[in-house]
Amino acid sequence: MSKTVTYKVDLNNPAVLSDTQKKRLEALAKRTDSEIDCSDIPELNANFWKNAVQNPYFKPTK
Repeated sequence: MSKTVTYKVDLNNPAVLSDTQKKRLEALAKRTDSEIDCSDIPELNANFWKNAVQNPYFKPTK
C-alpha cells in the first residue's frame, strides 16, 4: 500500500473555500509576521542548497 496521496487540481476551476476556511485565512492575513509561529519549520542550511540548480528556463530581461 502506497502512502503517497496525489490530487489533480484544475487551476481554471479552483475549489470553493468553505466559510470556515475563509475565516481562518482572513484571521491569518490580519496577523503580523512576528505573530505567526514558524518554529516547526526547519531552517534551510547548506545541505539543502547543495543540490540546487539554476532554472534552465529563466531568461533575464533588461
